[in-house]
Amino acid sequence: MKIGMFINYYTPSKGGMETSVINLSRGLEKAGHEVFIFAPEYPNYKDENKNIFRYKSFRFNYGGYFYVIPLPFISKAEEVVRNLNLDIIHSHQPYSLGSEALKFSKKLNVPLVFTYHIKYEDYSHYVPLIPEAISKKYIRKITTKYSNQCNKIIAPSTAIKKMLVDRGIESSIDIIPSGININNFKKDTGQKDEIRKKYNIKSDEILLITACRLTKEKNLEFLVKSFAKIKQKYSAARFMIVGDGAVKKDLEKIAEELGIKNSIIMTGLVDRAEIVGLYQASDIFVFASKTETQGLVAVEAMAAGNPVVAIKASGIEDMVKNNEDGFLTSESEEEFSESVLKIINDKSLRKQMSAQAKINSERFSISPWIRKVVGLYNKLLHY
Repeated sequence: MKIGMFINYYTPSKGGMETSVINLSRGLEKAGHEVFIFAPEYPNYKDENKNIFRYKSFRFNYGGYFYVIPLPFISKAEEVVRNLNLDIIHSHQPYSLGSEALKFSKKLNVPLVFTYHIKYEDYSHYVPLIPEAISKKYIRKITTKYSNQCNKIIAPSTAIKKMLVDRGIESSIDIIPSGININNFKKDTGQKDEIRKKYNIKSDEILLITACRLTKEKNLEFLVKSFAKIKQKYSAARFMIVGDGAVKKDLEKIAEELGIKNSIIMTGLVDRAEIVGLYQASDIFVFASKTETQGLVAVEAMAAGNPVVAIKASGIEDMVKNNEDGFLTSESEEEFSESVLKIINDKSLRKQMSAQAKINSERFSISPWIRKVVGLYNKLLHY
């Protein structure tokens, strides 16, 4: 099969959606299919893969973090797409290049698959000059309209499928959680001592870790405040925040006000290879985002042996088995911090949850994911 992937963010950007598309593309190629990526261009970045088409884009700075917006109307993609004779078009957003995917699907009579990666209305605060209540309603309307024009929707979790059905989406929906290369995170990098030395983390200190874009919707302020409560009861704790973004300075200010700035490590952006070592040097993964449809970073951390403490929300509920490989809590700093402390203070429980996290992460390996996606494609082509 020839598959065209349309995504508004891609390498060198390093978010969960980009990682998901990279893993999917490589898995499909390994299975013998051809994959063509349509994504925005980034300044001073060149692809080695000849199957990537870059749209002209506009680059802007938001809170010290750079974003790009693809500009389809000045990019000559139609001739490229026509000449590829695609069998499947797979969209990863309902706007911008997602609209391009829909346009080509209709023009060329090619089945359109759409993976519902995020709850888009939870990003309504990025819409300028419009009250959030109004922008949320508008975003729901356009994502529902887009979804109903697709031949198939992939929902990464049961909660997301329910949400889409309740919203009035009538297109067929399959639940297919995204996969990761589990072995990349399980294989011992041998970097634990080196990493802990690099960041001045003592051998007897417990290291909490989270990894994400540092943006409002990731609810990182909650994690910093919860960590302050943890420090009050367990002084030998450190907290590593991996990533960069608009709220970094706000988080640093809150940490300083709470008197825990020296116990928090802000790594900035790191390479994918380095994140594995960071997970393996850590003890517990913490997560507070309520906007995820899945939360693959939690699975990565689990594969590296980290128990997870997360706010119970759609998406993450399918990743973490409460009381087995971690804890799911309400959005309460007290409950969250007590759950973390329970794992910290009970070494036997921590060891048990760590082992179970590695086992449970296998549910999200790449091979079964690819088989399910290929099966979905084949059904569309044979209808």
